[in-house]
Amino acid sequence: MSDLVLHHYNESPYAEKIRALLGYKGLNWRSVIVPRIAPKPDLVALTAGYRKVPVLQIGADVFCDTRMIALELERLAPSPATQGCGWNDIVEHWVDLTLFGKAVAYTFGKNVDHLPDEFLADRAALRGAPLNREALKRAVPLAEQELAINVAWVESGLAAQPFVNGGTPGTGDFTLYSTLWFARNGRFDFTRFPKTAAWMERMKAFGHGERTDMTAEEAIALAAANQPAPLTYQSVSPDVSGLALGQLVSVTPESLGHGTTVEGELVGINAERLTLEQHNERVGHVRVHFPRLGYRVREVKAS
Repeated sequence: MSDLVLHHYNESPYAEKIRALLGYKGLNWRSVIVPRIAPKPDLVALTAGYRKVPVLQIGADVFCDTRMIALELERLAPSPATQGCGWNDIVEHWVDLTLFGKAVAYTFGKNVDHLPDEFLADRAALRGAPLNREALKRAVPLAEQELAINVAWVESGLAAQPFVNGGTPGTGDFTLYSTLWFARNGRFDFTRFPKTAAWMERMKAFGHGERTDMTAEEAIALAAANQPAPLTYQSVSPDVSGLALGQLVSVTPESLGHGTTVEGELVGINAERLTLEQHNERVGHVRVHFPRLGYRVREVKAS
């Protein structure tokens, strides 16, 4: 499936989740490397302002957030399946809300002497709060302890089954793997947790699928040469929030969302996802897709 274009950078744990998922599903994809820090003019031209990675592009359709990307990959390549188990949602929610922050605190603190000032300033802008090198270093012992407590819980859960999801991996496995992959890159010691370490090797063995490099300009030309595909889901309009199709709305991530707001016409919405349509001179018409969970959606009032 060579029409899949992943906008990412190699060090991103969120992108590692999708790369591993592409490997598990045996998919071919094209790789566009995005700068680690702003400005990201090519990416935001496609997304109408969203600057976080990864982003999956299929022609003139752009999928933001790993949850949304995972749903789309499951629709396109339903076998082997990774959705459908209730524990997936629970594990993903726990990782996103609890474990990921501890992994970031540990990894940033361990590597802070090697992080450029501009990188810390960029992440501080996303957080809406400053990042101090000495404070990050001081946070390492507590972050390491809390991370170990959580990994011990994973270790216990893997005692009776090969994957968090059971006999085969689910999206919860890929979300958890990418976070622990990030901590391992920060030199977290997994030798104390042999079942978790073995599970990580099983996840790593799926690889990343067939990756072909592509330039940002080529990806933009691909979007400009296509029209958005028909929506594959049924909208509810107005939905429980009162939002209705045709309204101009803004979408902002609830976490690390400063400076990443997207505005556009609401062309699809239900309890699981929403879609905005945007137009600009570089890419023409694109549709930008988001999950409902984790995003604030508001009507943009006419001035």
